[in-house]
Amino acid sequence: MRKNLIITALIFIIPIIAYAVLSENNTVSAQKHVAGQPHVVKFSSKLCLDCKKIKQGFEELAPQYQDKIVISEYNVEQNDADTKNAITKYDVSLVPTIVFVDKNGKEVRRTEGFVETSELKKYFDELLK
Repeated sequence: MRKNLIITALIFIIPIIAYAVLSENNTVSAQKHVAGQPHVVKFSSKLCLDCKKIKQGFEELAPQYQDKIVISEYNVEQNDADTKNAITKYDVSLVPTIVFVDKNGKEVRRTEGFVETSELKKYFDELLK
């Protein structure tokens, strides 16, 4: 009887713990667009495999561009007002989506789906021209 009670409790507790861990807001770093500075806005999800691959490329490139380009990341699973506003503003319907905004605030490029790190670097460099 006690064994059945423990198993039943675990069946309900483990999914709740997993949900809490996956929905934790530890990777979102949203920044406001700075006038006169290019901006890259990345929308992703923790459960998205392509998002995880792109994250590696961003981690590699971000230090090279951190003083030149504002980089914002949104986890679309978050239910906060900033994330909802950004999703609406940039009309995001799938992840990963990356929006490239020039120094005048105009969207100049948008990618949806996986993008190789070499392509990302090319797009970052184009923003600085």
